[in-house]
Amino acid sequence: MNPSEQNTHAARKAPLNVLIVEDEMLIAFDLELQVEAAGHNVVGFAQNLDSCKKAVWKSIPDVALMDLRLKGGESGADVARWLKDGLNVRCIFVSGNLDDAQRARLRELDPVAFVGKPVLPVQLTKALAQFGAMDAK
Repeated sequence: MNPSEQNTHAARKAPLNVLIVEDEMLIAFDLELQVEAAGHNVVGFAQNLDSCKKAVWKSIPDVALMDLRLKGGESGADVARWLKDGLNVRCIFVSGNLDDAQRARLRELDPVAFVGKPVLPVQLTKALAQFGAMDAK
């Protein structure tokens, strides 16, 4: 199954497979709990581009939760670009720094949504549902 075929399974109303790209593990674990409480699956964790590549080798996600500032000074935007260009995986950007200028720079990556930190469960659930609705079209 190629990556684009695997991504279409969300249209069948199945739980989404979500990759969490976050370098702060407590935040990553909180996001995991929220994703699972919303009825979806976490298929991996990554802290930077290198660990993202390893995580998707095991399981290609439907969508990624992407922090903007990653371990080692890497940019979440660069990781998101790699996911989108290489695997057709879109992102929900999660950051405490989502001003209008930042959002404008990220638009070229076709984000599903922007969610500010701290992440409230209702915000994340809404963003994941938004992806499911987009993907079903």
